[in-house]
Amino acid sequence: MRSSLSQGWLMLLLTNSPFWVGLAAGIRGASQAIFSVPVGSLADRFDRRKILIVTQSTGALATLTIAVLVLTHVIRPWHLFIYLIVAGAVYSANRPCVNGLIYDVVGEHRLLNASAFQSMAGSLFRIFGALGGGMIIDKVGVGENYLLISACYLAGTGALLLLKTPVVIRRAPEPLFSEVAAGLRYALRTRRLRHLLALSLMNESFGFSFFTMLPVMARDVLRVGGIGMGYLTAVNGVGQLAATLRIVSRGDVRNKGRMVVTAALGFGVFVTLFGLSQWFLVSLIFATLIGYMASTYDATMATVVQLAASDKMRGRILGLYSFTLSLSPLGGLITGTVATLLNTPLAIALSGAVVITGALGLYPRLHAVTFSTAEVSLETGQGRVPFSGDRTGTDVAMHE
Repeated sequence: MRSSLSQGWLMLLLTNSPFWVGLAAGIRGASQAIFSVPVGSLADRFDRRKILIVTQSTGALATLTIAVLVLTHVIRPWHLFIYLIVAGAVYSANRPCVNGLIYDVVGEHRLLNASAFQSMAGSLFRIFGALGGGMIIDKVGVGENYLLISACYLAGTGALLLLKTPVVIRRAPEPLFSEVAAGLRYALRTRRLRHLLALSLMNESFGFSFFTMLPVMARDVLRVGGIGMGYLTAVNGVGQLAATLRIVSRGDVRNKGRMVVTAALGFGVFVTLFGLSQWFLVSLIFATLIGYMASTYDATMATVVQLAASDKMRGRILGLYSFTLSLSPLGGLITGTVATLLNTPLAIALSGAVVITGALGLYPRLHAVTFSTAEVSLETGQGRVPFSGDRTGTDVAMHE
């Protein structure tokens, strides 16, 4: 099960308050926001695989610590807050390094399909992890579920140790602050990046707070407990899997701008409908459709953000993109506060309405953009060597 859902369920057990569930998400989001931008610069400097090995190992140790505290019945909210700071830092490092590593391996013409395959793997993990995690929480306990999450971190570390990665010839590093400032200036003056990051800010701040409030919806509104939360998460994964299969079957899509903004619009619509639903079976349908739209949006956004950036700025732009992702748990804090003042269904529906408004506002600016190499080179004034099968155009050679 997603660690963010496990943290929400654990905080709900400890405090019985939607506000504290949102606060926990906000602390994690604040940690991600603080670390994401400088880590993006580090992803341009150092071996991304080695960074990921360190972060996955750290995540495994931190999650194991929470499992032990829960199983020994000494867990307190402040323990979880410390863990969430570490988890936020781990996530902020993982996202730009994973995405950048995928680009290094497959190149731009296969990037959308590779992003879809990455999302597919996450969908399969979400389906089986959610069902298993929900049953573990209900039948055994949340501590055992954290043991499972720790084992998953370790499995990821093992896979990275076996991975043969490209050797990328990197530029001489500049002072970290100068690199971060250069990345910010580049994003602000590149029109497509501005629009994409604005769309990501809107979606992450409001739409994806749906996941933060899922434990509250499952226990207090739909009254289906941990197993029901597992089903909601699993069907969301089914929707994501269906979307990734659809993307893979289509191959490279020319009009990626229309694809990303339309998916964002549909995502907002179904989040709103989910918030308004009071019936479990109807909620399962909307959770599935949310997964479909969210996966289409995520895979396409992860692709176009990289295609809209020049090679030397890619890591820093991915760091900024990771920063927008950190606003998802911070948005959970906002949604949790609104849920405490009003109610949880209305808070989720209002979040979806904000996403709809943002997508409609950005549709005229993004719907006709293809994010081709020629477009990016023309806008940024920086030529790029086209991808070729032997990867020599990007100074990459494979380890033997």
